[in-house]
Amino acid sequence: MNLLGGSLHVVTGIYPDSTLWNTGSPNYSPAVNMGLYGHALFIVHQGVGAAGSATITMEACTTAAGASPTAIAFRYKLCTTSDTWGALTSVAATGVVFGVASNQMLAIEVDAEDLIAAQPTKPYLRLKATVSDATAVDAGCIIILGDPAYSQIVPVTAIT
Repeated sequence: MNLLGGSLHVVTGIYPDSTLWNTGSPNYSPAVNMGLYGHALFIVHQGVGAAGSATITMEACTTAAGASPTAIAFRYKLCTTSDTWGALTSVAATGVVFGVASNQMLAIEVDAEDLIAAQPTKPYLRLKATVSDATAVDAGCIIILGDPAYSQIVPVTAIT
């Protein structure tokens, strides 16, 4: 299988920033069009920082600009080592607090069918990070979209 040949589309969610959790709260990823992809995986990565955290929520929106956002429930896994992940956990629309430790990742999974079932008029999905502890820490987010509606070598953009 050629993952980068049309079956996956990688989008910059939030550029890595050493002050992500202590400035500009809340921070948002682009809203991706889940009408074009069946699955979304948002990976939030945090580098060095013994403090600093944010409440991570996922929002369904009516447009790529993030209009009319509504927080939704989602599933996540936490990785506190290089490659050892915790259990898949379901969380309510209130979100999950992420951070307070160095070198960890949070993987958030949302299926298009779950998004559309919960919010049928809101096919766009974005991540919202609201500062909980304003200690500076390096962090960012990558979005990986899978199961494209229109598989092609150069993936269809998901943020328009």
